[in-house]
Amino acid sequence: MKFSLEFYISKKNLLELINFKKIINIKIKFITITYNNFKLNKKIINYFLKKKNNVLPHIICKNNIKYFNYLINLYYTNNIKNIMIIKGDEKICNFYYCYNFLNIIKNNYKNIFNIYLGIYTEFHQNNLKNIYDFKNNIIKKNIFFKSIFISQYIYDFNSYCYFYDDLNKIKKNIKIIPGIMPINCLKKIISFSNICKSNLPIWLIKKLSNNFFKKKNFNKINIEINCNIICKMKKFKIKFIHFYTMNKTKIINNIFSFLINNFNF
Repeated sequence: MKFSLEFYISKKNLLELINFKKIINIKIKFITITYNNFKLNKKIINYFLKKKNNVLPHIICKNNIKYFNYLINLYYTNNIKNIMIIKGDEKICNFYYCYNFLNIIKNNYKNIFNIYLGIYTEFHQNNLKNIYDFKNNIIKKNIFFKSIFISQYIYDFNSYCYFYDDLNKIKKNIKIIPGIMPINCLKKIISFSNICKSNLPIWLIKKLSNNFFKKKNFNKINIEINCNIICKMKKFKIKFIHFYTMNKTKIINNIFSFLINNFNF
């Protein structure tokens, strides 16, 4: 099974991001870098390029066309073949949707980049007709056939199975990498899941709530929950998993250690 990690950039966590390989004890296929601000992203991407790390930078649709062209040319000249385009949470602008940027790439950089796109396996916070929208705006328009999708985090694996089955009825062999995110703050994950209409199983909330003030128990249960989901994915013959690290590399490493020691990964 292959793994990738996502980090978000801030001035406070640059050192941890740079040194993540010293903490993580399992081979990583690539890391994705979320978009924060133009100068900061440029700095960290250039650093990883010099270190010859396999990096997959985010391009968020709030960018204006000037920055977008600069970033695309930067990646092209440095032989970065993988990029991730996400809509972001900004108000509507000229480049509000992913397909705006995808059409530019399709016209000017044909067959050069491997495009990764974010996807919700349940509902998008701005669109409750998830499968319908996916079918009509993605499959039908024939824009994303060569793209790879990375899903939002999953705590209810059944949701992923239902979504995957529905997609297979529309188009076979669509590549979806499921997302995993350790729960650092139960209150925040409940709030964000409510916004995204993502399912948090009741048993999960109760189990973590009962151990919320017992840090060791909370961390242990957190690790077990994520490892059990990963094992279900393995049985489902999923071969690639993406971790939303929230910059908590030690928790991610503990998950990997638990998988190696208990599930023969």
